[in-house]
Formats: sequence, C-alpha cells, structure tokens
Amino acid sequence: MLRRSSLVLWALALALTALPYAISLTMEGSGFLTMSMAGTCPGFELHSDVSMALLPLYVVPEPLIALVGFGFWLLLVRKGRPRWGRAAGWLAAVGVTWPTLLELGFAAVDLVGNEGCRQTWAPFFRGAMSIMWTAGDALTLALILVAVRVRRTTPRGWIARTAGAVLAVLLLVGLQTGDSVVGKVTEAAEEKCRPWDLRQGTRPAGRTDRETAFVCVARRNSRLLPRRFRELPDAELVAFGRSLCRASVRADPKELERLRGETGVTVGIETTQALTLLCPEVDAREQAEEERQDAENDAFIATAKKRCASLPPHRPRIRPAVQGAASMWSDYGAVTAFEGEEPPEGAALDKAFGNDLVGAVKGELAILTADEAMHVCVTVEGYGTRPPVEREGWEKVVEIGYTSPEGELTHWAEAAADLPNPLVKGPGRYRVRVHMRGADAAMKDDGDARQRFLVMIFPGSSRRTEILR
Repeated sequence: MLRRSSLVLWALALALTALPYAISLTMEGSGFLTMSMAGTCPGFELHSDVSMALLPLYVVPEPLIALVGFGFWLLLVRKGRPRWGRAAGWLAAVGVTWPTLLELGFAAVDLVGNEGCRQTWAPFFRGAMSIMWTAGDALTLALILVAVRVRRTTPRGWIARTAGAVLAVLLLVGLQTGDSVVGKVTEAAEEKCRPWDLRQGTRPAGRTDRETAFVCVARRNSRLLPRRFRELPDAELVAFGRSLCRASVRADPKELERLRGETGVTVGIETTQALTLLCPEVDAREQAEEERQDAENDAFIATAKKRCASLPPHRPRIRPAVQGAASMWSDYGAVTAFEGEEPPEGAALDKAFGNDLVGAVKGELAILTADEAMHVCVTVEGYGTRPPVEREGWEKVVEIGYTSPEGELTHWAEAAADLPNPLVKGPGRYRVRVHMRGADAAMKDDGDARQRFLVMIFPGSSRRTEILR
C-alpha cells in the first residue's frame, strides 16, 4: 500500500539533493576542490584510489539518481512489489550519497590509527560547508530509507539499530580530537622558523623538524603556494605538502598539469626545494640528482682541461718572461681579466665589440668568445719587449692598448691559479695582442674547448687598435 508519508519523505529527499546545485548557482567562481592529501593512513589511501576509480560517477547529477530511484520505487509499489521497491530505493539512496558514505567508512577505518590520520581526515569534515554537505547527505539517506521501509513481522536486531549511531559518535569524537591539533598555525616570524631557509641549504632531521621547516618556508615564501594554502593550519598545510611530494615523485606530466589547474601550484624548482624539507623521498631523489649533476659537471670540466692540455704548446719566436695555459669558462660570451679586488662593470666588454675580439679599459681586459657559455683554451705570455707578429694559423689577430693601475693582472676567472701575471714591468702602459682560432668548431656539436686564444702582453705606450689579421 502506498503511504502518503512516504511520498512526503521522497519529496524532501529530492529537494535536499537539488539544494547543493541551487546554492552553487549563487556562488560566483565557486568550485569544489578535491585534494589528495598524503599520509600513511590505509583508509585514506583506499579512499583516494576508490574515488579515482569511480570518478566518472561524479558527473551523474544526484537529483537525477534520486528521481529515477523514486520512479522505480513508485512503479514497483503500485505493482504490489514493495520489497523490490525497497531495493530500488536503497540503490537510489546509495547512488545519491556514496561519496559521503565512502568518506565516513574509510575515515572510520583510520579512526583507530594515529593522530596524523585524524589530522588528515579532519579537513573533510571541518567548516560550515563540509558539515552542511555531510549532514545533508545523511538526512537524504535517512529520508529515503524510511520512505521505502517495509513493515517487518519480526523486530530488528539491536546491532543494526545501534551500528550507525556508534559509528557517528566515534567519528565525531575522533575528528574533534584531531581538530584541536589541526587548528594550530605557526607564524613564519616565530623563533622556531629562524633556522629554516631555502637559501641556507640546511636539511632537517626527523619528522617534527621536517614538518616545521616546510610550514615555515611555505608561509615565508609567497611564490611557493597560493595564499589559500599558505594560510591553512599547520597539519592541513603539511598534508597538502605531502600530496605535492607524491605528485613530484611520480613526475607524471598529466598529473602535474592537472594539479596546477586545480590548485594553482606548479611543482617547479623552488617548490621542489621546499618539498625536500618535508619528504625524505623527494630529498633523496634531489640529492641523487645533485650528485649526478656534480659528477657530470666534473667530467665535463675534466674533458675540457684534457682537450686544452692535448693541444701543441705555442712556440714563440722570442722567449717570453712568463708563460701559462689553461682552460677557461666563458660567461656571457667573453673571458675577462681584471686588477684589484672588485669585479669591473663590463666597460671593456663593450669596447671589444668594436673589433669583434678584444677590449680594454684601465685595469680590465675582455676577450669575446664564439659562444656564450663554453670552455676555451687560453695561453697567456708576458714579454719585456715587443714580440714579432704571428699571423699564420690564426683566424683573427688584434692588438690594443692597456693601462695597468697595479701591475697585477691575475684575476682570470677560475683559471687564476694556472696563469701567471703577464705585466712584467709592473704598473704602466702595455700592448695586448690577442690571437684566435676555432670559432666555427666551437659552434658545432661537442664544440666545448675547441676555440683557442693566444694573449701576448708587452710594454707599449700606443693606444691604437690594430687589426693584424
């Protein structure tokens, strides 16, 4: 028999399923963000996996599910099959409320776990909106179950009557306990934050230090996370950070792009540095990568030095007072030398573009290279008198004037220890003759340490620039 009370309960349930859609229409730019917060909580992990597997079901509107369930129930009851109608109602109730049922069920699994699990789950049930949606789903479920009930000839067992109440009480107590910790907010200016800075490269020891370091760095650096994440309570911020760690370790481009679209967080270099403070797996990966890059760079430098050392030495026509050779790194398309303690402002480099090879101002010398970042092989010779001009075998030869204020031209980038001071007469006026070859070879594949320079420096008062080849 069709009861009027059942129709009223169905009507209320249908209205409740439609309510969230009506509210969302009045909230500009609103959206629901599902964050996969990390943790070692089995229920939470299972919830994430199951939710992802059932993701297509999220697109089915709950009011449609409820309406279809109501239609089947009404048809079956009128056909005299109330028990089949009850089954249809149950399916509709589960179809409408399954996301909440999953959250409550898996949260109950973790409730007996450690404090961290309660902290991980608490954000799902905190705040007015979360409480409203959970309560609405619970009420919808209850309305449909009551509406489709079939009168029993035997009393229902006490276990079935009390299981739901016990579960609800346990969840509320557990989540309330976790929430007392979740609400804590560490300010970036606090004493405990002073040791932690990305620029210092200090690595924390232990879980507590890692969490504190990440929270401090995340709150201090406005470029790491959007403001809504930086202002989360500590435990929620740590949980979100661990979810970023898992995404970083998996390094799936599609997942990272989806994460950027949903949260506005790009897991780039600086964010990854912050994650090394929090997650040992990210820290270990980055240390391994750093060691790999160091080894690769050492091999790169060693190859350049070997390549330069294998070149036949320059045999000058007259004996120089000093001579030295080294592989040097070109920064910004030039190698430079200067006198004094402070690096120059680059005026010599500007002058070098006038003859496409070498420029000088008082106390500063700059030689242009074929590429912006590469090793070049440099031989420096200092003479007491003017040496003969050598053109054969060189692509360019340019001679310019140079004034030495201190008589110590030794700051030749990282090669200073390998090159002598060529200013054999001390402070005063000199001529600098630069020879170059191998520019084309330097621009080809494996062109590092393929360009060679010979720099002759000797006393001379002329300021003229001479293009000798």
